[in-house]
Amino acid sequence: MLSDIKDEPEIFKKLAEVYLPTEKPVQNLNINLEKISKIYIIASGSSRNAGNITRYFIESVAQIPVTVEHASEFSVRNPVLSSNDLVIFVSQSGETSDVLAALQVAKTKGAYTFAVTNNEASTIHTTADSAMFIYAGKETSIPATKSFASQLVCLYIIGIYLAEKNNTISGEQADCEQRLEGGLCPPVMPFMASNQAIESYKQKIYRMPEKIEKLISNTEEIEKIAQKLHDKKSLIILGRGQNFGLAEERSLKIKETCYVNASGYPTGEFLHGHLAMLDENSPVISIITKYGHDEANYTLSIGNTMQLIKKRNADVVIVKDRSDTYINSKLSEFSVEYLNISEFNEEFSPVYSAVVLHLLTYKMAELLGNDVNNPRSLSKTVSAE
Repeated sequence: MLSDIKDEPEIFKKLAEVYLPTEKPVQNLNINLEKISKIYIIASGSSRNAGNITRYFIESVAQIPVTVEHASEFSVRNPVLSSNDLVIFVSQSGETSDVLAALQVAKTKGAYTFAVTNNEASTIHTTADSAMFIYAGKETSIPATKSFASQLVCLYIIGIYLAEKNNTISGEQADCEQRLEGGLCPPVMPFMASNQAIESYKQKIYRMPEKIEKLISNTEEIEKIAQKLHDKKSLIILGRGQNFGLAEERSLKIKETCYVNASGYPTGEFLHGHLAMLDENSPVISIITKYGHDEANYTLSIGNTMQLIKKRNADVVIVKDRSDTYINSKLSEFSVEYLNISEFNEEFSPVYSAVVLHLLTYKMAELLGNDVNNPRSLSKTVSAE
């Protein structure tokens, strides 16, 4: 698993080279659908979590409603689809049986199908109307790390491609992007605004490899948190917005490698009943980010986390941006651990947090003496529905 994680910077460089050449539109990606009414992302396991994380970005920049579903459910529920629906199928192997069954249903219904896989010769990749290759290479570990991170970046690129194709990023969004980059900008025409925002997104992806290399080389805090959590019998992982999908992904990885009963929830939803089961023996990992229009989720996440501590005396680890001292000040009266990630507060923060939390999972499993690459009862490709 560790060697897979260390491959990620080179994978991201390749993705930028293939799909995001400098000063050009998105390349080597073609969705031949003139009008898109709805987008469905269909997948299983970590691939579905990647869809749940990135749907917020895709929906925001492309201005098209996005629904994420379990492939195993989609394939048997007789979905209502039209020729204007884009259905994206995400599968590391390209042979996942549930995903393939769902793909066949979508084709029968006349929807436009698009595959995101790590195997260009696979059934899913070649059966879909068009496809995208994630360039993750061979993954040593059964739990998906580098393929998951690559899927995240590819789905973000699809969002950029759709926004670019349909010119759907507003002047307000572009202005917000420029403020995040460090300066105010004068009012601009919508087309110019769209280009500026898209270029900002591309630049952030270009910078990912260098930033991730730094994360991988600095694991002192990760090791400290792993020591704290590895021998617990249950864990709760919480996140709002795009961080909810990340919470589910983290719980899945911990289950796969540590055999710990970890559960991921939306932070606000956890207060509706689930809170009753929480006590001092069930640590909570709360993922909190702040960027652009996500200000509300940031503020609510802090307030929700504070309620967990006050109501149930929860033992909390907060994953946050290293430079964010506001969270520390708000929770100064409580005993809280922090896992800090540099330059975390942006749209693509799940890529960075995924790397850090994969490393945390690896360290926890290592401390438990588990075979992190070959978890019990699991295989790389699920070939039966």
